[in-house]
Amino acid sequence: MLRTKSRTRIGSKGFSLVELLAVMTIIAVLLSLASVGISKIGKGQGITSGIALAEGLVSSARSIAKGKGTTARLIIHSELNDKDPIERSRYRRLMMVVYREIDPETGVESQTWSRSGVPVFLPDQVFFSAERSRKEVVTGDEWSKDRFQLSNDPSDSADCYYIEFNSQGICTTPGASFVFENGARPNNEERAILGKTRNIGGFVIWRNGSTSMIRDIDQIDSEG
Repeated sequence: MLRTKSRTRIGSKGFSLVELLAVMTIIAVLLSLASVGISKIGKGQGITSGIALAEGLVSSARSIAKGKGTTARLIIHSELNDKDPIERSRYRRLMMVVYREIDPETGVESQTWSRSGVPVFLPDQVFFSAERSRKEVVTGDEWSKDRFQLSNDPSDSADCYYIEFNSQGICTTPGASFVFENGARPNNEERAILGKTRNIGGFVIWRNGSTSMIRDIDQIDSEG
């Protein structure tokens, strides 16, 4: 008599609804970019596409924070190292969402950050502008920095700018401005050379995670 043994996966871990929704948000943004054709993106379109990518990640960070009841951050690579081609490509262009796991027994947040999804890059020659961006509408300071692991390799970490959402999905620095520059960045220079066209743009992040486009380009430019 033949016996059929059923095998059960032990300790397998699936994706939560929150994580799936966050991934779907990013995929929707990427598909919209694909419809334009990234290879044909011009300077103005590069800024527009960068804004769309960042807004998608802002929404993802808020959804994860509120859905998991924890702290989540949108991080942007900020460590200048042009000697390494990979680090050069990441500088002020790599963005990612990270969050703190909750201990199921104690309900306490972990002190380490878990990554949600994979890094997302701004379009070619589009950079986050730390000089023009502001932490919040009241203080006007630059965004805060912290160190984060960027891949499965524990040694692969870098200083990054970040904005944060608390467990209620509230931005802890309401009025933060998120500004981009489009231009060529020379080796070992923190900022890109914009040229005569001043290709810059951005948006403001409010307390509830909603965003508003910055319309006054002259005002953005005066801050840099």
